[in-house]
Amino acid sequence: MVVAFAAALVVSLSACSSPPVVLSDPPRIVTSDSQMPSGMEALLRGTLTADDDGCVHAETSGEPATLVWPQGYTVTGDQKSFEILDASKNVVARSGSALAIGGGGAGSIKDTWTGLDCATGTLWMVGAIETD
Repeated sequence: MVVAFAAALVVSLSACSSPPVVLSDPPRIVTSDSQMPSGMEALLRGTLTADDDGCVHAETSGEPATLVWPQGYTVTGDQKSFEILDASKNVVARSGSALAIGGGGAGSIKDTWTGLDCATGTLWMVGAIETD
């Protein structure tokens, strides 16, 4: 009798439980080993987006660019709505907003950067940022 009651309790508890909620992972950025923004003066225009893996890129008129942010920069939010913060925790960019990002291309990835699994395609060393 006790065994039957215990089995019925397990079955009824299992039927009442809902599936676990899966939250989207926070977006991720690539950061360099330099605390200073790039001094290069080329200009990249685009919009910040996160891909299916949560990696933040700049969508441009050409192929997406992987932005390499200065050391200490972070990202908050989720993959659909996020902000990039500088080392002083000031918002410097937001997802979906048009940006003009100074800087220049990087020829290769350095082992001292963070977020290397997001460093694909064209690499852009972030300099001055202007939002529209």
